[in-house]
Amino acid sequence: MSRKSDLAPPRTGLRHFSFAILAGSGFLLLAMAWPALAQSNLAQAASPTPEPSLSAIIPTEAPAILPTATPSSLGGLAQGSILLGLNAAGYQQLAWYQPGTAQLSGLSAGDWDDAQPAASPGGGQLAFTSNRSGNWDLYVMELSSGQTSRLSDDAAHDGNPSWSPGGDWLAYEHDLGGNLEIFMRPLDASVDPVPLSNHAAADFEPAWRPGEQQIAFVSARSGLAQLWLLDLEQSGAQRFQRIAASPRAQAVPAWSPDGRWLAWSEQEDLTWTVYVLDMANPGTVRRLGAGHNPQWSPSGEAVLAELRDAQRSYLTGYDLNGGLALAPQPLPGPLDGLAWGPAALGTALQAEAQRMAPAAASAPANPGAELSALDGVLAPSAQLSSAAGPAFDLLRQRTAQLLGWDALSSLDNAFVPLSGLLPPGRGQDWLYTGRAFELHAALQPAGWMAVLRENYAGQTYWRVYLRTARQDGGLGQPLLAHPWDFTLGQPANEIPQGYWIDFTALAAAHGFERPAALDNWQHYYPGTLFSQFTYRQGLSWEAAMLQLYAADELAGLLASMSP
Repeated sequence: MSRKSDLAPPRTGLRHFSFAILAGSGFLLLAMAWPALAQSNLAQAASPTPEPSLSAIIPTEAPAILPTATPSSLGGLAQGSILLGLNAAGYQQLAWYQPGTAQLSGLSAGDWDDAQPAASPGGGQLAFTSNRSGNWDLYVMELSSGQTSRLSDDAAHDGNPSWSPGGDWLAYEHDLGGNLEIFMRPLDASVDPVPLSNHAAADFEPAWRPGEQQIAFVSARSGLAQLWLLDLEQSGAQRFQRIAASPRAQAVPAWSPDGRWLAWSEQEDLTWTVYVLDMANPGTVRRLGAGHNPQWSPSGEAVLAELRDAQRSYLTGYDLNGGLALAPQPLPGPLDGLAWGPAALGTALQAEAQRMAPAAASAPANPGAELSALDGVLAPSAQLSSAAGPAFDLLRQRTAQLLGWDALSSLDNAFVPLSGLLPPGRGQDWLYTGRAFELHAALQPAGWMAVLRENYAGQTYWRVYLRTARQDGGLGQPLLAHPWDFTLGQPANEIPQGYWIDFTALAAAHGFERPAALDNWQHYYPGTLFSQFTYRQGLSWEAAMLQLYAADELAGLLASMSP
């Protein structure tokens, strides 16, 4: 672990202050410089996180794609193979999944990230983005052999590739001077990349329409992330037009194989929902169901989507009437891209693919857990339960590797003893169990943390992003959504520039869950709980407490909490 930092944040009861007071405190100045200080510790950090074991990242529930279903009842889902950009074990990997079976195989594994797969029109190639070279660049994999070639080579972020109808060009998003724009480039590098958009607001997530010289994409140029259409055969103002204008944020456009239908995700009450539009009848918009990252089946009869709850991700699918074509199947982690490939991979690539076999049931919680010191961590009580400590250490290593600074070297809280004081309303808090920690909340107003509000089953949860130390495209990815402004009590007006990592997803990959906000969070800042992460292992709060305390001690605590 890293040596103890020289930065010692003062303990002034930050959780009892309003957000505005926190933002103006002297500690804010330290938080702004914190990544630079924490970065100096990385030279003495523990050894790099080893490559993930693909056999250890599948959920306890093995995927079982409707074993008795027939191809017709699957709405065309039995055709081809599903290619995933899968975030598991702290890494983003390419994975292969064949409907009608329980097979989930990893196509890439290493000390890097591969994401956002896109299958070529003929199904023989896979374009994707990877930081294996130190920057996010575009690559193409031959699905017959697994041979991979690099297309782009620059310091700026390149991502979300989409194939032209002929399969000889790629449209993609490119960071141009700190702002995402849409570019296209030929696979043979016969000409330089061609810029297709140039706007002060971000343009991203291009989707090339089959059979047409048109590209759907997402742009914040109207103030909110919305769908736009770029017509390559037009010029001037007529080249860009809105699609399916909505008062809600939209994302991830995807065309049906015949180019007639457009699917996308739209945010309803902070939950992503899949919609489709019949371009032959512009007024025909259908709501299919909850989900994100839509992708069409090869037959065009169904739309796959990622379904998320507060802690987990699932793969599901809908027919065009909103009927369920695929019952939700658990995934090892959230998706960053979804595509369809050929019915079978090439023999050489199949030989290299590693089966993501179901993992054994998670280790039972240790009934004799003890408190262990967190080496090199600053916190009021720098300890965690011996059950949670090893997972925290691995999370800290991987976070520092991805950020370029040690975000977990200093915390608002780790273990809180029974004699410690937490804000009112947080009696049965997981900090008491030694299985939770809280990031420094002051990182948010200092610009090193962005927090997105999400809603599941009527409860508010938060997704935390942390800003990377390097902002040259080698670490993290651009943020594509409006973060929450706690001062205004609403989403921020602008999407912050720069490169970020999804810390919530990374923490989940290491077993740490995010709690729901308290019901009164909108007028009680300590009730947001946005910076807390818990290592539950399926335990109730009482069971976790009994690992550290005798039954009579716990009974006394519960009695003191009673009104």
